[in-house]
Amino acid sequence: MTAVSRSQAPLIGREARRLVRHPVVWLAPVIVVAAISVETPSDGRTAGYWYGTIFVAAAFFGPLIVLFAANLVAGSARRSRAEEMLTVTPTTDIRRAWAMCLGVALPLAGAGAVAAGAMALIDSVSDIPPADLLTAGELAQLPFVLAGAGLLGVLAARWMPFAGGALIVFAIVTLGGVVLFGRFDSGIWWMWWTTETTLADRPPVPGEPWLHAAYLAGLCACACVAAVYRGRTRRLALVGLPVVAATLILGWLQLS
Repeated sequence: MTAVSRSQAPLIGREARRLVRHPVVWLAPVIVVAAISVETPSDGRTAGYWYGTIFVAAAFFGPLIVLFAANLVAGSARRSRAEEMLTVTPTTDIRRAWAMCLGVALPLAGAGAVAAGAMALIDSVSDIPPADLLTAGELAQLPFVLAGAGLLGVLAARWMPFAGGALIVFAIVTLGGVVLFGRFDSGIWWMWWTTETTLADRPPVPGEPWLHAAYLAGLCACACVAAVYRGRTRRLALVGLPVVAATLILGWLQLS
């Protein structure tokens, strides 16, 4: 077990570096900086302004961009026609897939944690309007929203290895989610999203933000398992069904 972990660590680090160095990832700070530079808030750039800006960067721009960046990183071997070379390496496809998922999820979760920490720091040194203030449980959701977006990109690269696969996943998960879950009051609690924002300005539905963070972690695990065990139906069922069941239980508990 120790030997496997040691051999996996360099692979995970390599995938993490590939993601962090990808130029598409750096579109997120560029877009945020450009938006800040042209925006003229009526109340000035107060602590509340920076608090909201960090949230928008981590919860809106970030997931959208890293989904496509992770998809490009995960599909780079296919696009460069190097898949046949990978099949003769000592590392198995499953171990490469695990390394890819962890190499994508860990740095993105870390970025989400940094964003949540920055927001908490701003709140600790300045008073944020109560209407804009996020609870600790809502801040804890940010790492899983970002990591989940990256894992969806990997999932699309594994299951839809063709141009436009990431766009299809984005449409199904985001646009489809808004349409489907927007039809009932507790829909926001079942989406791969932070519960800070409600759907269509509806009154917030009571729920437990910390359990929603756990539910998002379950969704991340579902995407990771599905990506790793693509094409291995039996193992996918043996590992995936318990993970899906646990995630659904957390989904129900968050509203109880």
